Amino acid sequence: MDLIKYEKKYWDEGFQKIVGIDEAGRGPLAGPVVAASVILKPYEIIEGVKDSKKLSSKKRKDLFNQIYEKALSVGVGIVDEDIIDEINILKATFLAMKKSLGNLNLKPDKVLIDGPYSDITIYPTDYIVNGDNISQSIAAASIIAKVTRDKIMYEYDKIFPDYKFINHKGYGTKYHIEQLELKKSTPIHRRSFKIVKNNMPNYDFYLNKKNGFKNLAHQIVGVKYIKKHFAIVEQNISVSGNNINYCFIDLNNNYKFVMILDNSSKNIIKDDIKNLLQDYLNQNNLQNNYTIDVISLKFIKGKKPILKIV
Repeated sequence: MDLIKYEKKYWDEGFQKIVGIDEAGRGPLAGPVVAASVILKPYEIIEGVKDSKKLSSKKRKDLFNQIYEKALSVGVGIVDEDIIDEINILKATFLAMKKSLGNLNLKPDKVLIDGPYSDITIYPTDYIVNGDNISQSIAAASIIAKVTRDKIMYEYDKIFPDYKFINHKGYGTKYHIEQLELKKSTPIHRRSFKIVKNNMPNYDFYLNKKNGFKNLAHQIVGVKYIKKHFAIVEQNISVSGNNINYCFIDLNNNYKFVMILDNSSKNIIKDDIKNLLQDYLNQNNLQNNYTIDVISLKFIKGKKPILKIV
């Protein structure tokens, strides 16, 4: 099959910056929807690129790196579960697509989108049903979107290991639904699904559970930083008898440490924290730059949690 048939038609007509757009994550019960926009070099074929669903995880990751290396531009748009619940998944998908377009460093002159329609109107656009099977640009976008979303769900799996997001990526598998009914939903579940809405934990659920609010605070804070594109290096680090909840690393390989205060926390002295972190860095032979956030999280019945960086 000629995967550049659609692109070739427009390249021959003089269009040089043709962008393919696709998404991943419309159907899961948890996590974001992710869209990607990819502009490939005219007439260049990247061997192996096809619909991401037909590729192994390893092959997707290999092609993910190749696409970033060879493409003229790649943009990614992420819309989280809270926005999905607020505006619905269709509108959230279109929003993710527009975000991905906005994150390109080139202005496209033609857009190819997988699907029958969207609300994108700022560029000349063609809609191609089953486009990730018949357009290389769209297939490349499907790979970028899928691998990006899988990385996010991999990080969430570290915070919510009982749900095994690393296996099903938030989709409604039998195991996932069983865990929902047993352990209730998490902060990353989409409340717009009936199965999630019927298994929402309330204030008393956490009150009556051992370390309920402490664990919830840990989850909420972890999710907050993952949404800021941090990756988890380590959790619940004991240094000199003190607990540091998270060690994150950002895209520039800088470390971010996070301590969450609770009712049992002692007064925090800045120099003490610096000494604790320096001990940790020395023990692990780490030289990278670091910062630390000390966070308080307050839970009041009937209200949203109050989070402050102190």
